[in-house]
Amino acid sequence: MKVLSQRNESIFTRESPFAAQNLRSQIKQELRQKIYTALQSAKNLPPEDCLKEIETRLLAIQKDCKALKKTFIVVEEKITCDQYELGGSNQDTATLFRGPAEDASVAICVTAKGSLLHRNGYPWTVYRNAGDVDPIEYSSPL
Repeated sequence: MKVLSQRNESIFTRESPFAAQNLRSQIKQELRQKIYTALQSAKNLPPEDCLKEIETRLLAIQKDCKALKKTFIVVEEKITCDQYELGGSNQDTATLFRGPAEDASVAICVTAKGSLLHRNGYPWTVYRNAGDVDPIEYSSPL
């Protein structure tokens, strides 16, 4: 397990007009959009490129949050597909990106075979299934 460190260009627009009372809400909304964009961009890539795309985008989000004096901690953890209710085999591996809490409700999972899943609460949203996961409950992206 490792904590990702920042090293990429900013993806937030500095000119975004944030009203003081809505700053937190607007930042959360923009973070959700950036994560959704990352998932859409990565879902059709080969497994290694998918993993790199997700990692790169999360690092960029982390850097942008730091510039706004907000904390966005991403932990990268190597897991097997039978963990975190992914419904796969302990023989198949994956990389899980999550917050600092081990039971974080928000997570992105990229398997070695190329499955791509996102969880913001429960259940998993499956962006691509390469046959190595079968979440008990899941939804499809819009």
